[in-house]
Amino acid sequence: MDAPQRRSSWLGTSWIMLTDIVGTSVLTFAGVARQLGWVLTIVFIIGLSTVSVYTAVLMSRTRSILARTQDGKDPHSMGEASRLTLGSERVATAVTAVVYGYAFLGQSSYILVLGQSLQGFFWEHNLCLPTATAAACLLCIPVAISVRTLADSTALCLANLFLILAVLGIVMSNMMAEGRPADVNTYLFAPDLTLVTALGAMGNVVYAYCGHWLYFELMAEMKEPEQFPKVFLINGPLQVGLYLLVACWGYYYAGDKAEGYFLDNLPNGEAYRWASLLLFFHVAIAFMVKNIVLTRFVHSHLSPSRSGIFFSQPGGGRAQAEYASCSVFLLCISFFVANAIPFFSDLLGLIGALLSGPISFLLPMAFLVGCIGKDRFQAPEVESGSPWPGSCQLVSVQAQGSESGGSRAVQQDDAEAGQSAAKKWLRSLGGLARIDRVLCSVIVCLTITTMVLGTSDTVQDIVRNISTYGAPFSCQAAHRSDIRGAAPPTSAQQTSDFSFWPWA
Repeated sequence: MDAPQRRSSWLGTSWIMLTDIVGTSVLTFAGVARQLGWVLTIVFIIGLSTVSVYTAVLMSRTRSILARTQDGKDPHSMGEASRLTLGSERVATAVTAVVYGYAFLGQSSYILVLGQSLQGFFWEHNLCLPTATAAACLLCIPVAISVRTLADSTALCLANLFLILAVLGIVMSNMMAEGRPADVNTYLFAPDLTLVTALGAMGNVVYAYCGHWLYFELMAEMKEPEQFPKVFLINGPLQVGLYLLVACWGYYYAGDKAEGYFLDNLPNGEAYRWASLLLFFHVAIAFMVKNIVLTRFVHSHLSPSRSGIFFSQPGGGRAQAEYASCSVFLLCISFFVANAIPFFSDLLGLIGALLSGPISFLLPMAFLVGCIGKDRFQAPEVESGSPWPGSCQLVSVQAQGSESGGSRAVQQDDAEAGQSAAKKWLRSLGGLARIDRVLCSVIVCLTITTMVLGTSDTVQDIVRNISTYGAPFSCQAAHRSDIRGAAPPTSAQQTSDFSFWPWA
């Protein structure tokens, strides 16, 4: 993939990051507070912000070391970073697949919210969710196929921050105007709180801070990438303050009846309609930012020679058509994923618990350790072009002996190479400061625990919601009325206005 043009300042990068990170995830925080109670909500929001900034700084340190030691070659993606620091093509391929798969799931959550926003704007028509998400995809196509660089979206990203603030303001002011119902209760710790439910709710908070998959891409477009940590002078306080405000406000007024999707705390009416419209525009812009990176990635693999050609350049017409085709293909797949898990809070919780922690917290630490190891150790018996760590090249294998003997020699060499790699990793950890080793150990333990228990809790919640609101690709038009106290949807309601699907 061609290196992107360096056009963005650290301030412009900050607005782009806020669009990707401060968005739909904040809409789950009232529901998170309901699951956790006051204490853990505040602890998780503040504590995970610290972890997020720390691991982002590790990525900046990795980029700086690589730029200094690799003849100015700095990574433009997490996949490239794994290739430069971990030294294995297989690992790089696996990391690339996981990272871009994670980003794609984020796009699917955007399509889900866009569909729910259209349902909210046309609330009196009981619009089915698959119909709404299909319409949302069609509305996104013009933007998705035309904007191709992150720097082109800076002004939109700045405006987008105010859109989400307006949405939150409408919901919060309406909650204040209606007052706190007499039957609402709040707790320091939720009465039904368990370790599993706490880690499941924490998955939503983790997702709210995890834009790390995009950070190398953003640094690659910065005029001065070494200034990347400055973005957190704006992002850090703004994220923590906004998340705490929404979580505490929603929990105070809705308490143990708070909904997982913030707009569901609004009654049907004009406030709900206009909040849904503003949210649609906000999410459409956030979708565009991720779409640029994902479509560029797919295009560069399908047509490497034309992925960097723009419409105004020779051959730009074909390149633009290819880019547009990739973008529309991703939209179609996002539509199916969004309707396969049609519960917004659960979808974000699943992504957060299963993938956000490993990608945003574990990989940055692995990159830095691998980078330090490459800088500190040079194995003389391995050629300079050999990957590090974990594999070595056999300079020669004697032809003498049986074929089975040669096979045993190769197996023995592979085992010794694996042991050597493990020793190098342990010695590389010694290159970290003591405080880094302690912090990394704590983060690793927390992330792995959240992956296992948090994912389990979220999957169980998805199963419960399917039994209550209907199976994937069912209408879901009655979802909102049900959570606001009406009777659960009947099978006829779940499939109404859905006849264009052959399996309905």
